Amino acid sequence: MILLSLLAAAAFDLAPTRVTSDQMNRCRVEETLPLGRGRVEKGSCGPSLDAETARRRCKDAARHNSLAAGVTEENCLYEYTRGHFLFRGEVKELIVARRQDGTPVVVFKVPEGDQLIAFQHFADAVLIGVGRGKSFHYAVATTRGVLKAPPLGDPEDIRDVSVIGGRIRVTGRARAMHIDLVPGTYRLLIRK
Repeated sequence: MILLSLLAAAAFDLAPTRVTSDQMNRCRVEETLPLGRGRVEKGSCGPSLDAETARRRCKDAARHNSLAAGVTEENCLYEYTRGHFLFRGEVKELIVARRQDGTPVVVFKVPEGDQLIAFQHFADAVLIGVGRGKSFHYAVATTRGVLKAPPLGDPEDIRDVSVIGGRIRVTGRARAMHIDLVPGTYRLLIRK
């Protein structure tokens, strides 16, 4: 079960992104979940900047005092190339939904600074959530693509998103409002 903090806002508006095959090949698959007649893979990605760009980013980060813990300006480039840290905004994880023949259907990026807060299989779909601080964005993916969510009201009113059985339960601010979502053909359907 996935629980959000009490003051967080959640919305089903996580958009898929485009990536090159080089970016996909640079990531190592760590976890695979079934997805109807396909699969969904979670991969972690290493450093992607060339040496000159990384050197420039190290200087900027040292000047702004935003280097990772234990990293100094002198050893920054060495630690970066070894994969001990990433710069903010770089892709640290990729979520790739694939059909049975291996062709990618949708891809979601998790940049450095954000967290993958939901990666859970249910029915013939998978719930994916990415967030930082008090803002969380969700998507439900199948082998057909991303399922469109019905209007759920103000994202500030959503307090809890959890998978119970084959449904996604969305709980509101008053804790009395429960909406159950089930995967349909091209969208999520509300079930009472």
